[in-house]
Amino acid sequence: MKKPLFIIAVVLMGYAAQAQGKFDRETRTAEIKKIQAMEMAFITKELNLTPDEAQKFWPVFNQYRTELKGMAIERKHGDQLEKQQKMLDIRKKYREDFTKVMSHERANKVFGAEEEFKSLVRREFQKRQIEKKQLEPRKKGF
Repeated sequence: MKKPLFIIAVVLMGYAAQAQGKFDRETRTAEIKKIQAMEMAFITKELNLTPDEAQKFWPVFNQYRTELKGMAIERKHGDQLEKQQKMLDIRKKYREDFTKVMSHERANKVFGAEEEFKSLVRREFQKRQIEKKQLEPRKKGF
């Protein structure tokens, strides 16, 4: 039930964005915020977080995400294995922080839920790209 609603929301966002034409910086920022809100709802639901747990979890998760982004920027052209090891070290560190908010079992699920959300967004993006390519010949009068 939750996945179809999510997919519908993403599709509607995409069509609304296409109707507006090219993205300007403001529109892009708004779209990113919408996706982040959907991610927050998705992960909250997947981990079955109580309101109290969510209040404690999200600041830690946002800190985790910020640290990952900083590391990715810092090591953009570095050794790939070194980069992966650093990411793993960060995940291990934050898994321990997540266990302070929720059970160890659910803390382990954080990264899976994060990857599942990314996968859903990626598939939806690819689907829209295919649909866009299929519509392009029709626009040219063929």
